[in-house]
Amino acid sequence: MDQILESLEYPDDRRIKLVVYQLLDVAKSWWIMTKKALEGRGTIVTCDIFKYEFYQRFFPTSYRKDRGVEFANLKQGNLNIEDSVAKFSNLLRFAPHVVSDEEAKADHFINGLNLDIFTLVNIRMPKTFAETFDRAKEAETRIIRQ
Repeated sequence: MDQILESLEYPDDRRIKLVVYQLLDVAKSWWIMTKKALEGRGTIVTCDIFKYEFYQRFFPTSYRKDRGVEFANLKQGNLNIEDSVAKFSNLLRFAPHVVSDEEAKADHFINGLNLDIFTLVNIRMPKTFAETFDRAKEAETRIIRQ
């Protein structure tokens, strides 16, 4: 959602309204109370404040650390490439500091691949995550055909 709102160049106040509109049940109630408490302390609610509060409430530090460790040790295992990418992307948001650029992101993904796919992908030395994904899909298809 951040990427969409960023690309549309929404101002902070409109971003928060749109995000809050998407909240349901417990999250909606939590935000109403949290916003009231923040404003009562004189805090101007920005997107950064919202994100911080949201992560503190719904993704506690221990959870984020556990997901970061899981990301650092992520291996393909029995997953196909599509599922591996989905899991990789899901966990990446909890450890963005681990992969500072596209090449590091690609390297981290490659290093978690099963040996047969790793070999076929790594030999071509992709530089971006998109290129790595394409090579991994090609390798997987090739291995399945054999």
